[in-house]
Amino acid sequence: MTDHKLALVGFGSVGRAFVRLLQRQARAMEHDYGIAWRVVGIATRSLGIAIDHSGIDLTSAEHEVDNGGTLRDLNAGLDIADTQAFIDACGADILFENSSLNPYTGQPALDHIRAALKLGMNVVTANKGPVVHGFSELCELARSKRVHFFFESTIMDGTPIFSTFREGLPVSKVLGFRGVLNSTTNAILSEMEQGMKFEDALLNTQQTGVAESDPTHDVEGWDAATKTAVLATVLMDYPLTPQQVTREGIGNLTVDEMQAARASGARIKLVCSAVEQDGCLRATVEPTMLSMSDRLSQLNGTSSGLSLYLDTLKEVFIAGIDHGPEQTAYGLLSDFINIARRD
Repeated sequence: MTDHKLALVGFGSVGRAFVRLLQRQARAMEHDYGIAWRVVGIATRSLGIAIDHSGIDLTSAEHEVDNGGTLRDLNAGLDIADTQAFIDACGADILFENSSLNPYTGQPALDHIRAALKLGMNVVTANKGPVVHGFSELCELARSKRVHFFFESTIMDGTPIFSTFREGLPVSKVLGFRGVLNSTTNAILSEMEQGMKFEDALLNTQQTGVAESDPTHDVEGWDAATKTAVLATVLMDYPLTPQQVTREGIGNLTVDEMQAARASGARIKLVCSAVEQDGCLRATVEPTMLSMSDRLSQLNGTSSGLSLYLDTLKEVFIAGIDHGPEQTAYGLLSDFINIARRD
């Protein structure tokens, strides 16, 4: 039995879904994989920081956050000034970095991950920013410290993209990809296709917890561009930033356009794509008219899907249906288990 000490940066909907999943699966993890765990630290931007090396009471932590409290009362007598100090003091062997996306620089998550790796911690993240702005550096740092840097939840929530490529597609080269990868915009477009105005569809996704209170990164295509850059960087070995992706969001689409497309036997989706041409990579995010025979056209609501074009299997299509924070949390859990099995 291996006892892992876990620390969380970020305790929003994904972080709380993750600790609930950990608690539900604790017995199976012990029985099937010999993995025991305790959460020794939680750091948030606005709700305080808690460290307890004997293990934080997760039920109390959730109760505090859900009822407008803070995590400070759960802190075991330590005075922690900021997230960097938290990483230094928490004593974890795995850090889960789930702070908010910054598509422009990847900060401050990039610094959090860098600091944890330097201390010899394994790192799991659902944050796409550090992957596109520091992938090579972070992987090399992890190798030098003989730890792991995993990020399954950065694309399509918990749907296994990177582990499938890493374990299931040896010696395969990705020549290109197409995907519907942003749940928020896909849910909005699905509502608009049914006649709902953009503003009302956006509000609906916010009220159901699909969209953030500030949906700019989703609506303007930055989240999708960052995911496109992650896939190009990791799977195609083309280091790419979101700024290098040709990007158009969904803000200019109208209900009339959506319904006209549907009436003509097509659908409009926000499609992410990349293809290598003459030694260069062309990467785009843009609303695209898709025929009903196109697999991507069948993805509704918060569902997402990705086609990988390979030099071996020609095409591999992977879809995740009706995903939300619980599925993102599963991606974190699967990375945790895969790391523990390698140690």
